[in-house]
Amino acid sequence: MTLLSQYATAARSALLLTLLLSATSVLAQDQVILKNGDRITGDIQQIWDGELLIEPAYADAFGIELSAIEQILSKRAFRFELGDERKVIGTLEVDEAGGTVLVTDRRRRPIALTDIEELEEITEGWDWTVRTDLSLDGSSGNSNDNLFSWQGYARLANDKHRHELNLRVDQASQDGVTSQDRMRADYLYSWFMSDHWFLQAGFGGERDPVRELNRRLSAGGGLGYRFFDDAHRRLEVSLSAVGVDEEIGGDANQSLAARWSADFRQDLLDGNLEFFHEQSVWDYLSGRANTLIQTSTGFRWDVWGDIYFNTQLDWDYETDPPQGVENQDIWYKVGLGVEFD
Repeated sequence: MTLLSQYATAARSALLLTLLLSATSVLAQDQVILKNGDRITGDIQQIWDGELLIEPAYADAFGIELSAIEQILSKRAFRFELGDERKVIGTLEVDEAGGTVLVTDRRRRPIALTDIEELEEITEGWDWTVRTDLSLDGSSGNSNDNLFSWQGYARLANDKHRHELNLRVDQASQDGVTSQDRMRADYLYSWFMSDHWFLQAGFGGERDPVRELNRRLSAGGGLGYRFFDDAHRRLEVSLSAVGVDEEIGGDANQSLAARWSADFRQDLLDGNLEFFHEQSVWDYLSGRANTLIQTSTGFRWDVWGDIYFNTQLDWDYETDPPQGVENQDIWYKVGLGVEFD
């Protein structure tokens, strides 16, 4: 065999191998067949709000109305939420008549695509999110100055366990006089017993010398309920028993409190805008007679890539503040942030 023939044979073999690998890659991907006959190949990411999100190799992910889809072809298992709010793990198959069949480890059942409330990819290992933002603030109450505010949030979670860390620093000065010097940090661990119920434990710390709060340390745990938590929305509530150690105006106090917390967020404008509201209500059951309310409400608007514009209103209120200190503090925040996941 001549050298030229050897090169030709090698080239044909390489071309054949490339074609085989390409065909294998296409077959391994998900396929969506539309009612108009079009076929889209890519990675199905989710179904939510009557829309399927698929990412083809040649473009960014985009949505398709479920009512426009004839069939879904995929070898992968997904997590499904059906109209009766049951969550199952299974695969989609097509029967001889062309209908869709949901296959789980227990049974096969015919299903209409429009009956799927939500479909999620099954992630292996841990999901993580880190968010940080810097804001210029205006305040009213005990401080009436422009403020520097930094906030950080980190989350590490899988199907059963979730770790969350919140950090916040607010500082301001005027003519060399400190008018704001608040720092708050807390850690929460959640263990999910089911799709909705979870046990929660955590600890935190806070200081605000301007309000004569030299320290507020807390630790405790309780029970929570998750209504939903996905890429587009989240609603959780929890009730905990918390031990509180405070030093206010030089006096130390130890108290037991019941804390009710709520965390809500909702995507708007096709996911470009997020509304959020977080709140905690502390009712002191023993020790110091006090009720403490802490809320944070606002919007995050995607500007470019991972960068977002943040506008936020924080309101803190307590029934028994130190003498000479107002009951409430209000912060108005406008700034930029970045989120990685």
